[in-house]
Amino acid sequence: MATTTSIPVTIPKDGSLPKPMIKDIIGTFLTNEWSNVDPETLIVTRNTGYANTNCVVERPQLQSNTNSEPLKVFLKLHGELDGEIEVFKHLVPNKHEEAQLCSDYAQSGLGAKVYGFFETQDGTFGRIDEFLDARTLEPADVEDAHLRAEVAREHAVFHTMPTQREKKPVQLYYDAVTRELARYHKMEKLKRLAKEGGVNMDDLVDYDFVSRIRRVTDRLDSIGGKKGWCIHDVQFMNTMVKNSPKEGERKVVLIDFEFVFQNYRGFDIGGHLLQKMFQWFDEENKIATCRPYTEVEKRHFCEEYAKQWNEETGDSDTGEQVFMESELGFMLAITFEIHNMLCFMDQDDDKDPLSILGLNKLFEEFVNQYKKLGLGTAKKLSSICVSMGRFGRLI
Repeated sequence: MATTTSIPVTIPKDGSLPKPMIKDIIGTFLTNEWSNVDPETLIVTRNTGYANTNCVVERPQLQSNTNSEPLKVFLKLHGELDGEIEVFKHLVPNKHEEAQLCSDYAQSGLGAKVYGFFETQDGTFGRIDEFLDARTLEPADVEDAHLRAEVAREHAVFHTMPTQREKKPVQLYYDAVTRELARYHKMEKLKRLAKEGGVNMDDLVDYDFVSRIRRVTDRLDSIGGKKGWCIHDVQFMNTMVKNSPKEGERKVVLIDFEFVFQNYRGFDIGGHLLQKMFQWFDEENKIATCRPYTEVEKRHFCEEYAKQWNEETGDSDTGEQVFMESELGFMLAITFEIHNMLCFMDQDDDKDPLSILGLNKLFEEFVNQYKKLGLGTAKKLSSICVSMGRFGRLI
C-alpha cells in the first residue's frame, strides 16, 4: 500500500494554496532543489475540477543547467467523494488505493511517476506526480490508425495490470446501479425538471433499463466476456497524448483512477467507443459534432486490444471476441453515464437543457444498440454471433 507522509500544513478552507505551502509540500519529497527554491519564483497553474484541485507547479531553471529534480510537477489535492458516486463507495478505491494504482501503473513504465502521497493536518490527502508534457485525446486522434492502436493497447495493459487491490465480484456493481436506476424509473421529478429545462425526457425516465442490463450481462457471461481493472470514466479528457515521447516510449497515458474496480473489459472498450460522440465539458453542446467510430475502426481497435491482452495474459483471444464484448459493453457504459447524470439531476435539481439533450442522445444510442443486437430475441443475436464465428460459445 502507498506510504502516506504527514505534512504539518493546513489547507485554507477556500482551497487556495499559498506558494510557500506548495513549496513545503513538494520539498518534502523532492529534497534537493525544490526544498531550497524561493517560493515566490514558482509558477502555479491551478485547475479546480469536479472533486479535486490540481496544480501544475514550475520552478526556475538552475544557472548551472544541471537539474537533478524535475522543473515541473503535478500536485493533486483529493476532494471528498460527491453524492453521485456514493452508491459505488464500496467499490471505488480509497485515496490510498488510488495512489497505489497510480504507482503500479507508473512502475510498469507507462504512467506518470508518483513522487509522494501525503496527508495534511486538516486531513486532506494529496499526491505529487510527474508532470506529463501531454495534451488530452481529441476525437480526430482516434481516426488515425496508429494512435487508435496505442489507445487500444493501453487499455489492455491497464485492464490486466498487477495490483494489490482486492478483486471484488463484478455483480456488486450491477446490484448497485440497477437498484438506483429502478429508483429513478418513472420518477416524476426528473420528467418535471427536464420539461422546465425545455426538453422532454419522458421516454428515457419510463424506460426499463434494469431488465435490459440484466439481459446484457447474461449475454456477456454466455459468450465468456472477460473482466479486468476497468477505469469506467473513459472520457477522452482522461486519455493523454504525449507531445514529444522519447524513442520507444508509449505515446498514450491513461489518467484519473477514482472509479477503478473490476468489471467486464467490454465496459471500458465500449465506453471509449461511446465517448467519441460526447464533449461533456463543452459549454455550448455536450454532443460532439464529429462522426462516431466506424465499424472498421471499432474492429481495428478490438484487434489491437486483443493482441496486447494476449501478450499480457498468455490468452488467445480474437479481435472478433473482443468486438462482441465491446458491442455489449457499449450499453453498460451508457447506463453508467445515465445513472450518474440522473443522480445529479435528482440531487441538485439540475435542469440544464444541454445535459438533458446529452441524456436523450445516450438513451437513443442504447435503444438503437439493443435493437441492433436483437437482445429481445435470442435467435437474432445467435445469428449475429454465428456470422462472427462465435456460435460454439453461445447460449
